[in-house]
Amino acid sequence: MNEDLSSQNLIEKMEKVLIQAHLRDVEREYDVKILLAVESGSRAWGFESKNSDWDVRFIYVHKPQWYFKVEEQRDVIEYMYPDDVDLAGWELRKALSLLKRSNPSLLEWFNSPKVYLSDETFVRRIREVERQFFDPVKTMYHYNHMYNKHNERFLQQEGYPAKRFLYYLRGILACKWIENHKSLPPVLFTQLVDATVKDKALVDKINELILMKKGERECDMMVVDNSLVEYARGMSEYYNDCVNSFRPEHNHATNELLDSILYDMVITHK
Repeated sequence: MNEDLSSQNLIEKMEKVLIQAHLRDVEREYDVKILLAVESGSRAWGFESKNSDWDVRFIYVHKPQWYFKVEEQRDVIEYMYPDDVDLAGWELRKALSLLKRSNPSLLEWFNSPKVYLSDETFVRRIREVERQFFDPVKTMYHYNHMYNKHNERFLQQEGYPAKRFLYYLRGILACKWIENHKSLPPVLFTQLVDATVKDKALVDKINELILMKKGERECDMMVVDNSLVEYARGMSEYYNDCVNSFRPEHNHATNELLDSILYDMVITHK
């Protein structure tokens, strides 16, 4: 069996068997129902390395009696399995509170291309309201902070892993998408690139970099094409200025929409 086929078989086993088993273990151990479980990070974005972890994120709901306690209860479940599956979940009320505040990480979970578990009713209800809680200003600030953080921490060195440049570029292109569309950027990086980079030569260089990263290990150093670096630097300077004046109108939805989802999902999980 060649290396590529063996690697693909391992990925399929992880995603269709082992991750599913881990999620069911969580449900049994904590007596919860998982409403949505997805991949986040580089595997969801489409530029994972050979040894990238599986960053599984999920939203769960307790039985009704959990919500009637005087003392505040822990609203996060986290566990790192020895097979490189990193599980982290938010309780439903916490997740809906973050949706109200247009939390970009949560919005990416809702739109991840890799879904491991989903409750059909919950997903439909979220689809009906998520756009109403999207705040383009907060979200642009998030991606602006993300790419500046990677620039300051990693890209000032003489050499750096390719993933750091891709994280940097992804944040910049997300800002460009938000400026143009006032909506959440595509989670899959190639879709974001195709929608925001018009220079075909640059698109080809980005795709080459993605293929190189997917064939290497997580921390391997790579040389990024200078024209691509110059493009990213110019765009980053533009959005560092743009973020301070970007003030489009957006919806201000009421809590009742989220209260209704919380009530219905909790009552359903008896």
